[in-house]
Amino acid sequence: MVKINQILLESSEKLKGHIEYEIFQHNIMGAIFFKYLSEKIEKENNKKLFKFNINYKEAFEEENIDFYGKTIKKESLENLGYFIKPDYLYQNIISEEGILKKLDDAIKHIEFQKESLNDIFYNVNFENIHINDEIKNIFESILKNINNLEFKNKTYDELNYLMEFFLKKSYTPNEISILLSKLVTIEKNTIENVYDATCGSCSTLMILKEEVNVNNYFGQEINRNNFNLARMNLIMHGINPNNFEIYNEDSTTTRRDLPPIDVVISHPPFLKKWEADEELLKDERFNTYKKLPPKSKADYAFIETMIYPLNDEGIMAVIMSQGVLFRSNAEKDIRKTFLKEKNYIDAIIGLPEKTFNKNIPTCIIILKKNRNKNDGILFIDASNEYDNSSHLNKLRKEDIYKIVETYKNKEEIEKYSHFADINEIKKNDFNLNIKRYVNTYEEKEKINIQETIKEINDIEIKIKEIKLEQKELLKKIDINLS
Repeated sequence: MVKINQILLESSEKLKGHIEYEIFQHNIMGAIFFKYLSEKIEKENNKKLFKFNINYKEAFEEENIDFYGKTIKKESLENLGYFIKPDYLYQNIISEEGILKKLDDAIKHIEFQKESLNDIFYNVNFENIHINDEIKNIFESILKNINNLEFKNKTYDELNYLMEFFLKKSYTPNEISILLSKLVTIEKNTIENVYDATCGSCSTLMILKEEVNVNNYFGQEINRNNFNLARMNLIMHGINPNNFEIYNEDSTTTRRDLPPIDVVISHPPFLKKWEADEELLKDERFNTYKKLPPKSKADYAFIETMIYPLNDEGIMAVIMSQGVLFRSNAEKDIRKTFLKEKNYIDAIIGLPEKTFNKNIPTCIIILKKNRNKNDGILFIDASNEYDNSSHLNKLRKEDIYKIVETYKNKEEIEKYSHFADINEIKKNDFNLNIKRYVNTYEEKEKINIQETIKEINDIEIKIKEIKLEQKELLKKIDINLS
C-alpha cells in the first residue's frame, strides 16, 4: 500500500524545478482529494448494493438506473455531501489514455449538495502540467501512483503529514493541537459547535475528534490556498459537508452571525498587522473594549473576535505571543477591561522556547465567560519541560498530561504553577507576565570561600610532596643505571 508521504516526497523530488510550487501543490493535493472522494463513494455504495448482488458501476447501467442509480445518487448527496458518476471516478479514468484532460473534465462533473463547495477544485488543472512530454510522463506516473492510495481507516498521522507538507511553517505542531484539545474538552463528551477564526487547514480543529464527539465546525481563513486545504481536510477526515462552514475572509474585519459556540480553539498568526479602522469600534466585537488593538499587532483583535460568539458556558484556548500579557498602551487598556470588567481569563500557560518556527515566547490563554468578577487566574510555566531532540522543542506525553492535570485541578506546584487572586493581579498593575507569578529561579549552591581556600592549599601541599617523591625516585634510577 502506497503512503501519502511517499507520494509527496516522490512527486516533489521529480517535479522540483520543473513547475511552480503553487501549481504543484494545487494539482497534487487536488488529485489526492479526488482519489479520496472516488474511493469513498464507490466503497460506501458497494456495501449498500451488495445484498442486491450489484455494484456501484452496474447501478448506473441503463436497465438499473431508475431503480438503483437515482436512489444511490440521492443518498450519496444526503449522507456524503457529494456525488460522482462511476464513469468519472478517479480509479476508472486513470488507466485510460489522455488522463490529464479526462481528469479535468471529470472534476467538473462532481456534484456537491452544498453550493459553497462547487469551487473546491477551482485551482486544479491537470493539463497545466503538460509543459513537455518528459514532465507530462512524470506527472502521469505520479497520478497513477496516487491511485494506489488506500483511505480505509486513514490515520491522522498521514493526513497531518499532508497538511504540514503544504502549510510548511504556518502549521501548528501536532502536540500543541493535542494539548489545546485536551484543555477544552475536560469533562466533555460532546461539543455542538466549535470555531476557529484563523483555521488554516483545520488540522487543529480535527484533533478535537480524538477527544470528544463534535457536531459542527465553523472557521474563517484569509488565505485562499489554506481555505481550500481546510475544506478538503475536513472531508477527508470524514466530516459531512453539511456539518461544517468555512469562510474565505479576514475574520477581524468580517463578522459572521455564528450560532452560539461551545469551544474555540485557535492559533492565530503571531504579531500580524491588521486594518484597525476606527469604523470597527461600531462592531459589537470591539466596542466593549473602547479601544482597538494597534495596527501593528492583531493579537487582541483575534481574541475579541473569537470570544464574542462563545456561549456563556463555553471555553476558549488560543495560542498567543507572550507580549499580549504585558505590552502597554492600547493593549494594556484592553487587557485591563478583560480583567476588571469581564474577567474572562481563566488560565495562562507558558510554552517552551522554539516550540514554533518563529522563535518568540508563546503561551496558551484559556478564557471563559461564566467566571465571577473576583475569580483568580492560574499561571503555569511549562517552559522548562520538553523534548529537545529535534530542531523544534516538543512537548512529551508526560508534559501534556502534567499541564492538563494542573489546569484541571487548579493545582499549585512550586516553580511550576501559581493561582493568583485578582488582588495580586491588580497589585501588578494588570501585568500578566508569567515570571511575575511563577518563580522558576533555581538558587545556585553557595560556595564556602574559606573551605575552598583550604582545599586549594591542601592540594598544593600534596603536589609538592609528589614532586619531592618524584625527584628522589629519579635519583635512585640514575644511581642504578650508572
